[in-house]
Amino acid sequence: MLAHLHDFDAAPSRGVTLPDGRNVFIVRVHGQISAFVNLCPHQQVPLNLPEGSFLEAGGELIQCGMHGALFLPESGECVFGPCQGCFLEPVAVSIDAEGNIHLARE
Repeated sequence: MLAHLHDFDAAPSRGVTLPDGRNVFIVRVHGQISAFVNLCPHQQVPLNLPEGSFLEAGGELIQCGMHGALFLPESGECVFGPCQGCFLEPVAVSIDAEGNIHLARE
């Protein structure tokens, strides 16, 4: 299990480490869960904002803490910044009946 839906009640984003050691982050925007590898496509740096969040102040878009690039949470597409038109690498997750978030089985 990577996280639980209740983990997003207080903060709508969080970073996690996969069993293979990759750093990813999970966001909940408008009730939808998305997960991505924690690397900005511009310079391959982590996206974390200084306070550990992954969303801009309005909570609608993913923001790179290094460059300010903005990404759509549903697709990972960069819609503003130096990597506009590029995409974050998605991580497939699933949510079970108890609200546990897991890596999706391929």
